[in-house]
Formats: sequence, C-alpha cells, structure tokens
Amino acid sequence: MSVPLYQLSEQQPTVWQPTTVEEALILKRKWGENSVLVSGGTWLRTRWENGLSSPPQHLISLGRIPALSGLTLDGQGHVHIGPALCLADVMENQMMKQRCGLLVQACSEIAAPSVRNLASIGGNVMTRTGDLIPVLLVMNAQVVVSDGQKERVLWLEEWLQDLNYSSFEVMTRIVVPGQVSAQMNDAGQTPTELRNTDAEHSFYLKVGRREAFTPSVVTVAGRIRIEADGTVAAIALSAGGGSAVPSRFTELEDALAGKLLIKEVLQILHKGVSDSFDAVADDYAGAAYRKMTAANLIVSECYKAWRKGGGAGASRS
Repeated sequence: MSVPLYQLSEQQPTVWQPTTVEEALILKRKWGENSVLVSGGTWLRTRWENGLSSPPQHLISLGRIPALSGLTLDGQGHVHIGPALCLADVMENQMMKQRCGLLVQACSEIAAPSVRNLASIGGNVMTRTGDLIPVLLVMNAQVVVSDGQKERVLWLEEWLQDLNYSSFEVMTRIVVPGQVSAQMNDAGQTPTELRNTDAEHSFYLKVGRREAFTPSVVTVAGRIRIEADGTVAAIALSAGGGSAVPSRFTELEDALAGKLLIKEVLQILHKGVSDSFDAVADDYAGAAYRKMTAANLIVSECYKAWRKGGGAGASRS
C-alpha cells in the first residue's frame, strides 16, 4: 500500500503516489470527497488559485502508474494513448505524428511549452471542456475507464453526456483510430487508406487568448472527404470552447452527406452550427459571439475542403 510522499503544512493536501490503478482507487474510496485523482494538475491548480474550488485534503497522483503512460498500436491500427501522457510527449512521438496528426496539432496549440510538459491528455479530457476534445470527437475516439476491477469502453461523446459518471473510476486509455500520414509502406506502395488523400481535409482551429492562459473562446475541429463528383462522402464536425462541453454536429453531418457544398447548403450548415452549438457565455465572450464564430470557422473550412476536392458547382457559390 502507498504511503504519503510528503505531508505539507496543515492547510495543504497530503500527496499519495500509488503504482497501480487498483491502489489509486482504494485510496480514492478511503478518502472519498476529501481527495482528488490528479495527473499533471495544471487545470486543478488554476481552479484553486482562482478560488473556483478548494484544494482537497488528499491528492492521489497517477504519475507513477506505468499502465497510464503507455502509447501503443494494436493489430487493427487503433492507437491506445495512456491518459497520463503529457501533451509534449504526444507531440514528440513519431507514431502520433504519422497516425494522429490532427491531435498533435491540437496539443501544440494548447497553453505554453512549460504547461505542455506537465498537462496530461487525460486531464484535458477529464475537464469535459478541454480543447483536445473536439479533435478526439471527430476522430471517433473512445475512452476506457476502470473501477479497479473491471473496465468499460465508451464512445467519447457518450462519456461526455454521462451525468452519472462515477468519481471512483480512472480513465485508463484513450483509443483513437489512427490517421496515417502520406508516406509509402514497406513495400513501396501507398496504403489503401491514403489513396485520393487530396479529397480529404482535416482542420483544428481555436480562437482564444492563450498568451494570458485563459480559456479558449471557440475551438472547432473537422474531417471531410469529397467524392470526385464534388459531393460530400464523409464528414465529422465538432465545436467547444470556454465552459461549453464539446459535441458533434451529427444531424448536420447526416444532412450534408451526398450534397454539393454550394451556397445554399453552406448557409444551411452555418445556421445549423449556430443553432446547435451549446455555447456558454462568460467574461470573455457572449454565447451569440461564440455561436457565430464557430459557424464561420466551420463553414470556411468546409468550403476550402470542397474546393480542394474539386468544387463541382463552385460557380454557384
């Protein structure tokens, strides 16, 4: 069983360093609401410093649990990311650059290098408002959580909407279907999933004031593939930012499938994003501004993708 790493002053929490998920959850059950599971701790620290929440009596660090810091590729090409990996580790990993380039880009646009050396990918997701979530949503990511005895697998969007999520569970993996970069395989051939890559477009955009380490105003992500005839073959769109819980625009995606992105369709998309985005107003921006910004960014990127893919009917735009 773990022992305290050190005992801080009376007003400060005791820090524990378990070496297994099971041990971490034993400690969590022991201390209950008087404890917090923590990895990098950058988000929690800002909340404590800003008076949004009080430091707990016990901090249960996940940093010394090897199983939470792995990065592997399974036989189906799915990337398994340990939630305790810091953003800098994700950015510097060659496999991540080759298979999850959009996620690497998103990591590079979060906070400052010093923060990215501490902040974990799992911590960003656990906030439920993190800037990585829109990217993970359009990449159809899953999360794996454990209660110390058994694991359960959920789609990220399902997990975000789970209002009964237990605080006595630990996220053990984030599973992402990897997107391979355009390069030859060992046989000197382009992998099947890379053919016609000019017709596929991915994007991640953020409007914010990160130089002051404040929440982003709007964060959007998307993936879109255009057929040779200019119609939308596949599309995934999401938005978040500030205190909003990011989400996919699944109804809009279904409506766009098989369509040409002419002016009338783009207008429908703009209105749909603006109406559907559950933006939250704060001291930095109002909900209406966030909705408009998200809609503008997404429509602009979809139009770019359409033109890149051939833009059939573009003269009508």
